[in-house]
Amino acid sequence: METLEQFTKIPVMGHLVLGYPTLAESIRTAKKYVQAGIEILELQIPFSHPTADGPVITAACQEAVNGQQVTMADCLAAIRTIREQHPGQEIIVMSYVNRIFAYGLEKFGQEMRGLGIRHLIVPDLPVDSPLAAMLTTEVPGFKNTESLNLVPVLAANVADARVEKLLALGFDFFYLMSDFKITGSTFSLHPRLKNIIAKIRVSRCRVGIGFGISTPEQARLVTEEADVAIIGSALIQAQLAGGLDDYLESLQKAINMATEQV
Repeated sequence: METLEQFTKIPVMGHLVLGYPTLAESIRTAKKYVQAGIEILELQIPFSHPTADGPVITAACQEAVNGQQVTMADCLAAIRTIREQHPGQEIIVMSYVNRIFAYGLEKFGQEMRGLGIRHLIVPDLPVDSPLAAMLTTEVPGFKNTESLNLVPVLAANVADARVEKLLALGFDFFYLMSDFKITGSTFSLHPRLKNIIAKIRVSRCRVGIGFGISTPEQARLVTEEADVAIIGSALIQAQLAGGLDDYLESLQKAINMATEQV
């Protein structure tokens, strides 16, 4: 069993699809991320039509659902295994509302709390909707070990009033899209992001930027603006090419070098 102190952390949220290429391999991949110092594991419960994702993550989800026949129960068991193996690791779970609704919103929320998950990303669920409240509200009679918070996913054109409303509602982690795109697109940082981050940071909330980060150098640039760089498609592509270990090492070097120069 590993502890948080064993690995030097780098400000990256590393995304992987549970069940891809197999359930066992996705658990091994999570271990590689942890050993590389990835600060946050983003574990995606696969859905066959992930609308916010590009072709790489979509293909991985479809293989997990259709090829590997991965169920919600399989995913919850995998998360439990990863939690047991890495008890000090921060984990954020991501999925789509269709998959969660089919399982049961309140039931899923309780499962997340029981697994020590504090943040959940559901891109197609408005975080201040009644359905979201059903997901995050504690249910009497269940053992509640952690509060569960949704992570707003915001584009660069989000209105200032919307950001202020979400801050007032107590959301403490924000996922910003780097630009107007889907995951795995070309990299760019919208010029308005700095203003949005400044507003969020006044409330001492954390900010992650994702969508289109492919190289270690791009990740380094993002960490100059946000708390974490969120990387998904590039990690899956590196794994497909047999170069995941090298990619993780280069990510460590690029970010650590930048930190040392500050």
